[in-house]
Amino acid sequence: MPTSLKRSGERLMFCFKTHDTPTTVKRSTVQSAAESLGMDETTFLHLAAAQFIKSLDAGANGTAQPPDDGRLTVAQLQAIRSMVPQEVSATRSFLSMLNK
Repeated sequence: MPTSLKRSGERLMFCFKTHDTPTTVKRSTVQSAAESLGMDETTFLHLAAAQFIKSLDAGANGTAQPPDDGRLTVAQLQAIRSMVPQEVSATRSFLSMLNK
């Protein structure tokens, strides 16, 4: 990470939560993740925010995965069903191998 970046002087208080959820994190989770990446907590939070914003930009530009359109069509269901292996009845020789 470049160390020549200048700070803006702006500050933001960040309050951690007591539990990890899909939308929140507790401080020990951030500390652990930052440590495993060899960075401090502030750098980790900047990286996480930058990656999230990048993913939002990708979605706005149409490069992210398109949203799920819901139910499958009849043709899609038939194609999936045709790929499922058909049941095979076990032969006596095969069953005798399993019982050994």
